[in-house]
Amino acid sequence: MEPPAAQRARNNVATPAPDEIRITRVFSAPRKLVWQAWTTPGMLVHWFGCAAFSTIDAEADVREGGTWRVVMRAPDGVGYPAYGTYTAVRPIDHLAFTHQWEKQVVEVNPANHTTQVTVDLYDEGERTRMEFRQTGLATEASRESHIGGWCDSMDALGETIVQQVLR
Repeated sequence: MEPPAAQRARNNVATPAPDEIRITRVFSAPRKLVWQAWTTPGMLVHWFGCAAFSTIDAEADVREGGTWRVVMRAPDGVGYPAYGTYTAVRPIDHLAFTHQWEKQVVEVNPANHTTQVTVDLYDEGERTRMEFRQTGLATEASRESHIGGWCDSMDALGETIVQQVLR
């Protein structure tokens, strides 16, 4: 198993405030494909969620005021839905949405606590730089828990994108 420090370094994680996560990652894919991975339910199920869980359902009404929802299944078979509302959508470079857990996943992540997520995508030649930010996390322990989940997600996103590029 890889040490968390290596995963954080690969995902260029920063924590500028106790309630904030920033991840900067460059993907070897065009911006349109990375955008589709964030906005297409059929792609979301392949990468969204922590490595210990599998994502079994995804919905995305990608428009300002539209909603999204994913259901992740724990190894014990319990489903943990996350959901939110899109607050800004500017294809194919800016996505902002709220993020909440429908029920408590772990003690440090309370159910129905709203955080804000932004995803900005930039062309870097044939690659795409993604700047991810989540704010409003309940505690530093919640922030640390989310870092692990988002790093797992970004790693899986990278793998999903590679599979799409190779098609």
